[in-house]
Amino acid sequence: MRKNIFIAVNTFLFAVLIWLYINLNLTYYYVMAVPLEVESSKMQAISNELPSSLEVTVKGKGWDLLSLILKNNIIYTIDISGYKKDTKINLVQAVQGIFSEVVNLPSSISVQSVVPDNLDISFDNTITKSVKIKNNTEVSVKEGYILIGLPRIVPDSVKVTGATSIISKIKYLTTEHGNFTGVSNSFTKEVKLIDTLSNLVKVEPKYVTIFYRVELSAEKIFEGVDVTALNVPADKEVLIVPPKITLSLRGGVEQLAKVSIADFKVGIEYSQIDSDEQGFVVPGIELPGKNFSEFTIIKSEPQRFQYIIKKKEN
Repeated sequence: MRKNIFIAVNTFLFAVLIWLYINLNLTYYYVMAVPLEVESSKMQAISNELPSSLEVTVKGKGWDLLSLILKNNIIYTIDISGYKKDTKINLVQAVQGIFSEVVNLPSSISVQSVVPDNLDISFDNTITKSVKIKNNTEVSVKEGYILIGLPRIVPDSVKVTGATSIISKIKYLTTEHGNFTGVSNSFTKEVKLIDTLSNLVKVEPKYVTIFYRVELSAEKIFEGVDVTALNVPADKEVLIVPPKITLSLRGGVEQLAKVSIADFKVGIEYSQIDSDEQGFVVPGIELPGKNFSEFTIIKSEPQRFQYIIKKKEN
């Protein structure tokens, strides 16, 4: 029984090898995407959009095409530093040459077509400017923890260099998307910038570092915070009813420990009182000297205040 299985397996493998040998000696067409990279001098800037890759159709025997498929580092790099004005490059001839030099293909393989078949290159004046970075990463913390404030990006802006017509339209660059879950500690992450115009624009640096602060979450109640009328005319006096407020604040344990009642500035502008038609106003709440984005007011009592306006006696 085992002998029969052994014979059957070997017969099958032999048949597969014969099939491969016969079929790989036939001629085939193969379409591949070849990444395009452009090298230029510091004084050159391309103003028209170029493809990020070329669609190349080649023809050859199966064995030779197999060796081509197994090579995953084929890149077509075009050096335009020698061009001084707008030009057109025939890509069919250029790609055939790069295959012969880099890939060292046998003569049986030939380039049948390239899409696009020509590369139009237009030049413009070169400028450099700084643009801000937009963070595209997300963080979710473990239960019982809190993200403190906004993440810090270093550097918060980068230099972009290219054609005036292109650089003038760039308002900011974004980082690659990242999603970090179950976080319970502060951390830093180096993130690459998204560069969709790599053949047209030079970006320096290409990576930024993002700093996230994470702490244990806590809540703290501050009772008896004074509520003040602000910018009251010299001949007027305003009494706030009631004169104090109770605030419940959520934030990181370390950050809440640094906050006291004296740090709060709770006020109502006189202009707000003067234009009021309902008989009550809502105060503004600030934490001067603190980063208010690090905290969340989860409750304030009372939420609305009445007032009494009196004219000062001489």
